[in-house]
Formats: sequence, C-alpha cells, structure tokens
Amino acid sequence: MLPFPILTRIFKKMNVETILRGVVFPTVPEADSLAIGGGKILAIGQEQQISALATETTQVVHLTGKAVLPGFIDAHTHFLQVGLREIGFRTDLSGLNRADTLARLAEAVKQHGEWVVGSGWDESGWQERRYLSRDDLDRITPDSPLIAVRIDGHLVAANTPALSRIPPGVDQRLVDSHAGILREEAAFTFLRTIKPDSQTKSKALHAAAAAAHRLGITSVHTMIPPQQIRLYMHERSRLKLRVTVCPEAPSLDALEELGIESGFGNEWLRLGGVKLFADGSIGAGNAALGKPYTDSGECGQLNYTDEELIVFVRRCDAAGLQTVIHAIGDRAIEQVLNAHSVVGTSRELRHRIEHFEFPTKTQIKRTQDLDLHVSMQPNFVGNWSGSGKMYIDRLGEERDQQIDPHRLVLDAGLPLAFGSDCMPMSPLLGLHWAVNAPHLNQRVSVEEGIACYTKAGAYFSFEEAEKGALEVGMLADLVILDQDPRLASEKLADLQVVMTFLDGKPVYVAG
Repeated sequence: MLPFPILTRIFKKMNVETILRGVVFPTVPEADSLAIGGGKILAIGQEQQISALATETTQVVHLTGKAVLPGFIDAHTHFLQVGLREIGFRTDLSGLNRADTLARLAEAVKQHGEWVVGSGWDESGWQERRYLSRDDLDRITPDSPLIAVRIDGHLVAANTPALSRIPPGVDQRLVDSHAGILREEAAFTFLRTIKPDSQTKSKALHAAAAAAHRLGITSVHTMIPPQQIRLYMHERSRLKLRVTVCPEAPSLDALEELGIESGFGNEWLRLGGVKLFADGSIGAGNAALGKPYTDSGECGQLNYTDEELIVFVRRCDAAGLQTVIHAIGDRAIEQVLNAHSVVGTSRELRHRIEHFEFPTKTQIKRTQDLDLHVSMQPNFVGNWSGSGKMYIDRLGEERDQQIDPHRLVLDAGLPLAFGSDCMPMSPLLGLHWAVNAPHLNQRVSVEEGIACYTKAGAYFSFEEAEKGALEVGMLADLVILDQDPRLASEKLADLQVVMTFLDGKPVYVAG
C-alpha cells in the first residue's frame, strides 16, 4: 500500500473523478480500492484511505469481489481483419465443421453475389482433414469469384473465377492451380487486391475496437500492409483504443527515407517494428522445420535466403527500427538468430520474434543471449496441441510436447508477450490455455500469464512507463472481471469481462 503523504501530493494536482471500491487486485493484493482522474491512476490502496480523497463530483463504483487488472494488451493482431468479419465484409467461418463452412459460403454467395471472401476455416478439426479446394468452391459458384482464407492466413482456397484474377507477377511456385491453393506471398498479394473502400475500412476498425473492449483489450499491436498506416492515422482520435502499428517489410524504404524510428507517435498511435515473414505456418504445412512433417514428409520452406534476411535486419537496426519477424519452425528461428548474431543488433530496439512455436532449448538460450524478445500466442495451444489435434497429426507426439514452450521461455529469462494473432482475439482464452496447456513445458502461472498480457506488451512497444501495470501515474486502462482469476485457474476462459476502462472512462459495461 502506498504511503498517504505520497497520495496527498498527487491529489493537490488532480481531481478524483472515479473511485473503484471493494475490488480485488490480483497484481496488487494489499489494495482494495483505486482512484482515477485525468485519465491516470491517481491512487491505489485501502478503501478508507482512498475514500477520503473523494469530492462531491467523484463517482464511486462499488465492485465488491470483482477483480481489476491492467487493460489487456494483445501483442499480435491483424486488427482490420477482425473488423471486416465483425461487419460481415468477410464471411466468418471460424468454429464451423466442413459442411457448415460450405453452407455458410453458399449463403454468402446468395446474399452478396460478386466477390465473396470467407475467412477462419480450420480443417484440423474436421472429420475429413483436407483443405478446401477449387472443386469445393466451384460447386458453390462456378460463375463469380469466391475465396476462403484459412485461419492462419497463410493459405487461401480459390474457385476458378477467382484464380483467373490472380494479379500478374505472383510467384507461381506458390500457386497450385489444380487444387486452387495459394500460399504465403501469393496469398498475401492476392488478398491485397480485394480492397474495401475507405468507409468500409473505417466502419470495420470501429467494430474491431468495440470487440476489443468487450474482451477487456485496451491496446493492440497490429501487423499491417504499409497502405493502412493512413487509415489508423485518420481514426486514431476516435477509435478509443491504443494502437501500435507494425508495417510489413515493403514499408522499410519509406521509413528509412523519412528517418522515423520505432516508438514514434503518441499514446494513441505509435510505430512499432517492421514485420517480415521468415516462414509459413504449421497448418499450411510450410513452417520451416529441421525434420520433416510426419504427414507430408516435407520440411516446409524459408521465405528468404540467409543473406536477404541479414540485409533486412541490418537495415532496420541501422535505421532505429525494431524488427518483428514471424518465425515458427526451428529452421526459421535459426535463420533469424543467425541474422541478429551477424549484424550484432542493438539491444535497445527490443527486436522481436513472433510466434517462436518450435524452438530448440539451444535456440531459447541463444535468443536470451542476443537479448531478443518473444511474442507468442497461447491460444495456439488450445487450438492445436494435445491428443487428437493438429500438432500431433503433423509433427507427432514428441514434437507436440515441445511446441509453444512458454514455461521454458520464461525460465530462460526471455521477455515474453502474449498475443492472439486473432485466432481468436481473446486474452482470457489465451490465458486459460497458457495456464492449462496439455504439456508442462507450455504452462505458466496465472500471475505470469497476466504479466504477459499486460506489462510485457507495454514493454515491447516502449511504453512500460505509461501502461501495463496498476501503479500511480499510469494510464487508467483497466479491465474488471467477474471474479479473481487466481481462484479460477481451471476455468479462466469462462471468466466474464464486467467493465473495460480506457483513459479513465468506461468504454464497455456488460449488459
């Protein structure tokens, strides 16, 4: 508990607008009340002490037994895509079986006609575990273009009319025209040609922000193509969300020319790092592994040569830009580690490796030695690890026990932030699977998981002095849960968000 004289000095400068009384603070167990004013946490301590600071205009919110945490920070999203699904511009296929996936796509074709885009399907949970194909989609509509994006975004199924619209210059080695499958850069390039108008994108961003508020999320790090930067700039004052943008590698030339460095911006919109895909995904069968997939006998692929990756890392580091490199397989992780080692990258830039799904123990140690930072997605564990799930199908039982090793990463002292990759965007679901993972190497404590979803995300975006913790002077970005997560460790995904505060104001109140 903070000493009262410190509180007195702070309160001479600011009025107390709101007091949250009678709450549980999992990260500050000796306190039960909190005061807010001017968008900041002004005091945190015992109820008698905090209540004495109220004025006639102070709103007192009684939340007996509810738990207050720093607002969740999702350290890896594709935020606009969430909004496009929320408003129906993209047909949401998540959680459906094969028959229902095809039925929903058929209904979308009837409703929308020209150019239907579905996203979120995942064959790993289907009885017939094969990708959607051109033939599947042609049976729905042979006349108008229809595509379906796999849950990980690294594989797209397209019907015949859609395949005819693939832009020139796409690497045909990444296109299987017979099956109607596009992977990696071919899929990314194709998807970028389907452009919603400005009004639709604006509507989608606000829908995604509303979804974030319902989930207790107050900040996101979002991976974006360079042309989306202007969209976030236009919406930053109205979005009611704190956003760190991580533009993809094609933005590097412009960022170098302008001299803009990571951390540039303000509390609402900030430049993070530059995003690059070193490999693909386990689900798409193209994450780069040292030993073959058990189902295909192949090892996946690297998207860049060693020299190309070294040049990228060197340029970013010299320009004061954090790198945000997607590396899932051990072969991709090795390539990223070697690039940082050759360049001798700056520790001040907090360079990131995204996903870090299948590192070896030696690679975890090298990552720590290089002072790199790791962003992982514990919802992947819930989706794909354990008995009867995809990792066993594609990697075997031994490697399933080694994948997503959150416990080993933390034990090695690596900075670890949790995100969702929007599969789905739900910190409580991710927290549940980080705590209740099927294998010991994957499991963390409730307290550790909360820190990965709050404090660590702020650190990764150079904002640890402003948010991510319940401390006096920090931004009043808060999430209120219906019960203490420490007492519900086996059912964390069932916890409910009661309220979300951003900048000291409620942006979500459960009905």
